[in-house]
Amino acid sequence: MKDRTVYYIQLLTLSFNWILAISVTLWFINLVVVANQVKDTQTASLWISIFAITVFWILAGVLSYVFFSLHKYADEAD
Repeated sequence: MKDRTVYYIQLLTLSFNWILAISVTLWFINLVVVANQVKDTQTASLWISIFAITVFWILAGVLSYVFFSLHKYADEAD
């Protein structure tokens, strides 16, 4: 029972991390589109967006890799 609870908490955390990464991506894309519509300079918006989106996607990917690798090795050990 305890192992299943931990698994679901970890899965919830993983899902939240991907929702956060997707939300940040959509938000920054919206910021760049709005900056383009108001004829504002896009240099800062674009570079900050590229950096932040990359960081969030890499963190989500690493967390996913660790989560699935740990559970794969745990299943093989059983």
